[in-house]
Amino acid sequence: MTLLNYSNRGKILGHLVLLVLGLSIIGVGWMIPSRFKSIPRSILSEAGARSESFVDLAQTAIEEENYGIAEMNLEVAKLNLAAEWEVLDEILSQAKEESPVLYRWGVWDPFLDAALKDIPLSDYSAQPGILGVGLSNACRRSLVGLLENSRDSTVKSLLDAGELSTYKRLFPVSSVSGKPLESTLVSIGLLVQGDRLTPSLKRELRSRLASALASGDVAPVEDFFLDTLSLARTLNWSQFRSLFEKIQDLNTISRLRYAFHRRSDKVPLIFVSSTVAESPQQVMDYLGLYGDEGVEALESAVSFGVGAMQMLVREKLPLERAKSVAAVSSFKSYLIGFSLQNPGFSLVLKYSLFFFGALLAFWGSSVLTRSYRESSPPLLSVVQRLFVSLVSVIILVVLSEPHLARSDASQGYSFKFVLPVLAEVNGETIIIETEPTTSMEPTTLLSVSFFFILQILVFLICLLKVRQIEREDIDSLVKLRLMENEENLFDSGLYVGIAGTCISLVLQVLGLIEANLIAAYSSNLFGILGVAIVKIRLVRPYKNKLIMDSQERIASLSLKA
Repeated sequence: MTLLNYSNRGKILGHLVLLVLGLSIIGVGWMIPSRFKSIPRSILSEAGARSESFVDLAQTAIEEENYGIAEMNLEVAKLNLAAEWEVLDEILSQAKEESPVLYRWGVWDPFLDAALKDIPLSDYSAQPGILGVGLSNACRRSLVGLLENSRDSTVKSLLDAGELSTYKRLFPVSSVSGKPLESTLVSIGLLVQGDRLTPSLKRELRSRLASALASGDVAPVEDFFLDTLSLARTLNWSQFRSLFEKIQDLNTISRLRYAFHRRSDKVPLIFVSSTVAESPQQVMDYLGLYGDEGVEALESAVSFGVGAMQMLVREKLPLERAKSVAAVSSFKSYLIGFSLQNPGFSLVLKYSLFFFGALLAFWGSSVLTRSYRESSPPLLSVVQRLFVSLVSVIILVVLSEPHLARSDASQGYSFKFVLPVLAEVNGETIIIETEPTTSMEPTTLLSVSFFFILQILVFLICLLKVRQIEREDIDSLVKLRLMENEENLFDSGLYVGIAGTCISLVLQVLGLIEANLIAAYSSNLFGILGVAIVKIRLVRPYKNKLIMDSQERIASLSLKA
């Protein structure tokens, strides 16, 4: 008896060790930051710590006398109250007093110097940006004279395009109001003359200019001229050329104009992000996905450093919400660095730890219910534990990834200017036919797949229970009574389906998850189908067999009597 008590105590102690070990493994998995549906701030902080800050970029630009870039980087540093920005701001103010013309350009340029070296700053236009330089009659005439002597065919095509008369939103260069267009063409011409355009952008521009000059229709280039005019009004020469040096296509220029117009209060942030990222297109794609929320994410990322901002737009994931970066232990710091360098493996490791931790925890907790739990074959016990562990993993994944169950989808930028409609065309209503979409959102597919897997696991448990009864060496009548006793288990698919639907609808009403009736009612549908399959294809045939066997047994007993 004493040995038996010691044996029971040893089993209980072993189960408790498994429970504690399982919970500890889940805790370690929870500590691993992952990038599945959002980027943790801790990852961005680590990425930024391994790169330069924007104050460093501003200081480097000042040393190179690139005051336009330094000014933009300093504005971004001010947004986050970065240290040393006041000292750099004083240096820029001193440079503005000592070299006002150079500060107006933003950086020294050989073509600007050749054309404008004899023109005092007082003759410049009061309008901002490089456009303001071109709006000055003296500056514009000098710059046009410089470009007219160019041997570059694209420069000549630009000047010829200004003389076309089919503009709808701009005035030809030859008209009284043609200064803005001519200033824009001069700005583009300086980029081409200085070989500041990327090869792909230059090819696209050359193709559109050739088409416009051949047909006399400026539609292929007028939008580009308008977009460039808007950018030239916002940026000085240093900023203007730095941005165009990274643009790969004309569509990106249009999207930049929209972003600058939409968030005029964040122009330095969007500009610096576009020039520091691998390409401005990455930043525009990110804003196209997340809109104003993306701008706020960029502002948070730049506070960590250049590497953080680059990672944010490269991964194209939203920023984790409502979590500040606090001091972390050395072990947590190691996990953050490991996740940064191994994003895919860290994600697999995190969810694997969730699974094995839940499996050990439920295995260990089984000692608490041992006294009233019926004995089950080993295979059925393993399937039950796997089922509960899988459900636990899904719950832990949703809890650790809040963006999986967001009730408010991000509204990205459309990058389209909506112009007011002044009148109907010919008094007719234009009907645009659209085809219905048959695609599903990823979250819907994830929810439907989850409910489907639940029903498969319930079916497997029912199948194992039937097989267990079938293998028992008892009379057919007893087996029939056991099958009747398991009716609640065979109906469990319906209970699980109804519970999934009710929980989904309650969470939708509370606003915790996005409203989606397809995902909610799919749980109920799968439950009905699952129970029908269990009852018709599994339980009913076996009960028929047991009834027939029991009748034969009764008949044989009657004959013996």
